[in-house]
Amino acid sequence: MINEFKYTEQREYDDSKILKCCPEPKPNPNEPPSSDCCFNNWQAELDIVNWELTAVTTELTHVQKHLTVVTTRYNRLKTWGDELSSANDLAFAVCRQLEIIEAQLVNTCKNTQFTVKGVEILYCMVREFYLTLDQLQAKYDSLQNCIKCLNNPALTATTGVGKVLADYGTALNAVLATRDALIVLVMSAMDSAISLHRQICDQYGYKRLIRIWQDTLACGIPCEDGPVIRPLEAKPERGGIPGGPVTEPFCLEPILEFPICNQAYYREIHQLFEAERREMRELTNEVKELTKRQLALQAIQQSLQNALKEVNPAVRCS
Repeated sequence: MINEFKYTEQREYDDSKILKCCPEPKPNPNEPPSSDCCFNNWQAELDIVNWELTAVTTELTHVQKHLTVVTTRYNRLKTWGDELSSANDLAFAVCRQLEIIEAQLVNTCKNTQFTVKGVEILYCMVREFYLTLDQLQAKYDSLQNCIKCLNNPALTATTGVGKVLADYGTALNAVLATRDALIVLVMSAMDSAISLHRQICDQYGYKRLIRIWQDTLACGIPCEDGPVIRPLEAKPERGGIPGGPVTEPFCLEPILEFPICNQAYYREIHQLFEAERREMRELTNEVKELTKRQLALQAIQQSLQNALKEVNPAVRCS
């Protein structure tokens, strides 16, 4: 919420005109005028100095109070403006990190795509390997059938060619026994590779999540310079019912969007902050000038009081 305080600067009046309109002060009966003209003149000058000192002190007090209010408002605006700037800078920092992640995702997606292709090639190689083994098994079975049909006593499974064929068949069966386990591992690797590629690189995967965050943070949109433009306030609707009650408008403010630096509220805060800083600087200079004037009048007052004390007839002639 922005609290705006209007301060109307007081007009500077001509003191000489005011003094002409005011009646001359009556002489103090306790301090009748003396026959010493110097004493009387100094006494009149002291009265004027006292009046000016009172006026300057009053004005200085007023300006100091005003400076305190402006300084408090300035500090609050500065704190809130710094928080908005920090949020804006953090949003840009997140955008830069998202750009880096997105660039790394391009390389990662290429690697996962090559991984999927590699696993597919591996699956084809394993499939061809076991198809070849199946063909060898078919030829081996055919050969064994031929040997049985020959019914030659010389071709036994324990000696010569028969023993070699028997050993070959044992090794072939051992290799074929690994088919199921190996196929399961290859399919599991393929499933993992495809799942990883989809979760990272698919249009609904991690890459899509990065794009959503980039759109939310309005990455790529730079800060623009320009006047403060407030959005048009929507007229209250009647809840879709003719003649019905007016729907209460959404009154929370601010509703910030990214980039924050392009929001009218952000720019308005900085304009108010700069205005308060200029006013604070002006009031500080005014306080300095009034303080100098006050000290000068106090010095004149002290000098006149000392002089009057020395030439006072009541003291001097007693």
